[in-house]
Amino acid sequence: MGVDLGQASDFTAIAVLEKTIAPPETAMFSPVGGSPSNRLVEGRAVYDLVYLKRPKLGIPYDTIARRVADLICELEPQGAFGELGQVTLSVDGTGVGRGVVDMLRTEFQRRGATSRAVPKVDFRVVSVTGSNTSLKRPARTHGYWAVPKKDLVFPAVAAFQQGKIRIAKGIKDRDALVHELKNYSRTTNIATGNMAFEPWRESDHDDLLFAVCLSLWGWQTRKGRTTLRLIR
Repeated sequence: MGVDLGQASDFTAIAVLEKTIAPPETAMFSPVGGSPSNRLVEGRAVYDLVYLKRPKLGIPYDTIARRVADLICELEPQGAFGELGQVTLSVDGTGVGRGVVDMLRTEFQRRGATSRAVPKVDFRVVSVTGSNTSLKRPARTHGYWAVPKKDLVFPAVAAFQQGKIRIAKGIKDRDALVHELKNYSRTTNIATGNMAFEPWRESDHDDLLFAVCLSLWGWQTRKGRTTLRLIR
């Protein structure tokens, strides 16, 4: 799950990506028809956008925190015998997000103290930076992951272009997300060489896309030997 927290005049957005591994084309259940370029590659990871929500403006942050906790409990994956799995929650902790992060931690701790049904949460608080240097392994300081904005945006945009992120049917804000994706741009300051990633027009929003970016980043940073900070 990715959560982009907006300020008073900005939207908050919540996105959930579900990861699956595409079956080999030779498998009995492989998709039939279509050009070879449209078929899923053997063993390729694909991400289904199964939830996308932009709460109304003006909703208190503590209400947002409760709704995020509710959603994680509802979407929590379970094993064949009902054992609880784990959810990675990536939250934009830049600016106003820092106060809401504390509300989220308090909400999960409160629920964990009163119920065993609360899932394990790999809580990743992201501090977005404007650095142009890509990081092979994001740095974490005082519980915050410092991640260049381009390391969040580039992988998600590329995943959409390559068909690795699929938008589930029935997603209410699908059209708004597509609009954000089409209108996102990269600009370069000729004097400094610094790059910026923003919507073409100042009046456009990018909260839905950024929530997806955070969600995908959460999946990708789980690869390998990753140190997890679990909240029960």
